[in-house]
Amino acid sequence: MQTKLSGWALLVSTALAVGTTQTSFAQEMSPTGQYKEGLALGGWKLYPGVFVGADYDDNFNQTASGTDHSEGASLRVVPRLTGVYDGGIHKTAIYGVVDARFFNADTIAATAGFTHLWEAMRDLSFNFYGNYTRQTDIFRSALQFNNGAIGPPATPNVNIPIIINPFGNTPGVNPIAYNQFTGGAFVTKKFDQFFVTLSGTAFSIIYDHSDDIPFPFQTSHDGSSFWATGRVGYNFTPSFYAFAQADGIFQRFRNSVFDTNGYRVIGGVGSNDPNSLFRGEVYGGYWAQNQQQLNVNGFGIPTDVNSGVFGGRLSYFPTRYWSIVAQVDETLGMSTSLAPSLTAGIPTRTITAILQSTYGIAREWSVGVRGGYTRGEFIGFGDLNNHGWMAGASFNYEIWRNLLLTLDYQYTTTQSNTLLGSFTEFTDNRYSAGLTYKY
Repeated sequence: MQTKLSGWALLVSTALAVGTTQTSFAQEMSPTGQYKEGLALGGWKLYPGVFVGADYDDNFNQTASGTDHSEGASLRVVPRLTGVYDGGIHKTAIYGVVDARFFNADTIAATAGFTHLWEAMRDLSFNFYGNYTRQTDIFRSALQFNNGAIGPPATPNVNIPIIINPFGNTPGVNPIAYNQFTGGAFVTKKFDQFFVTLSGTAFSIIYDHSDDIPFPFQTSHDGSSFWATGRVGYNFTPSFYAFAQADGIFQRFRNSVFDTNGYRVIGGVGSNDPNSLFRGEVYGGYWAQNQQQLNVNGFGIPTDVNSGVFGGRLSYFPTRYWSIVAQVDETLGMSTSLAPSLTAGIPTRTITAILQSTYGIAREWSVGVRGGYTRGEFIGFGDLNNHGWMAGASFNYEIWRNLLLTLDYQYTTTQSNTLLGSFTEFTDNRYSAGLTYKY
């Protein structure tokens, strides 16, 4: 079995590549001269690039402690592209990134999407957005839990979703990879200092399924969630507002046993001034969800669940070389794993939090840190819960104006007592080294 030290040496000695990282400090501090980051194409400004290097993982299948771990080295390739178009009343942004580690299909993550703003009038705007994410576990998303070292940077360009974890997925040992689709639109009308927003969002989740699991067990996770939202707010200043919001939440699964209807009522404060160093929003409120097919529940499992909820999202730029992005959400969901003797879903309450930061020490050097925490509680089942932590750090050195040496490390751990009341956990250490090229 290779040691971590030998794995790291292998990475440093074999990493060759070209790749990208679009950190905000790099854009601010790019040298003057002929080189200028980005590619102009018609009315678009495109920022393509790629990271290529080596990756060593001491537990890439995330198997439980005390069992044989799958460890080894692999090529890691991370192509990415962002683009912006500003046509005045029409503004569009696109993004895409694939984080490919070639151990198996469960170590390839990807995200792609778009946002579009149509400012029909000064006081009336329409927004449309769509996103596809392949997430290999609760902490392995190409979009969410990577900072500017390899994935998207901790800048406003990161399209952090409205809800990080809309299905209330809980962390677990040997997680199942899944594909998630999001689409939505919202319209905002301003009345002097007041504003009203109406929106609709649809989420769909499709898990990878093993052929050796018979129907309907392998399909019970798949489902959709539909959110209908109304918000009213008041701008106290050009950059500070307060709001109240109501959501209707309708969860529909491939196995209708788990279908729920519910609502969420929240209020909070925020700032959205594009010229401010601080942008963000915090909220608190109440959420209730009801399982529809009550006749299937004969196990003492709650069918009506409710909880106080809180959350927020923050972008902060203390200096032009330092950026911080954070988000936390609390979600009511449904654990939809079937068992032959238990054909009813178990309601869950899940907290998911992320933090990303990049800092430019000098023109040639930058560092990044990231962290994540998630906890899933099974309501009505005592102290049964899953929880996990993630921490990572990155380092970039500018070899040339558009070529960087990139080093990255990530640690993940998950603990659970939900498997027949027994305790399981896993730990995972991942090391990457390579070159990042930005056009």
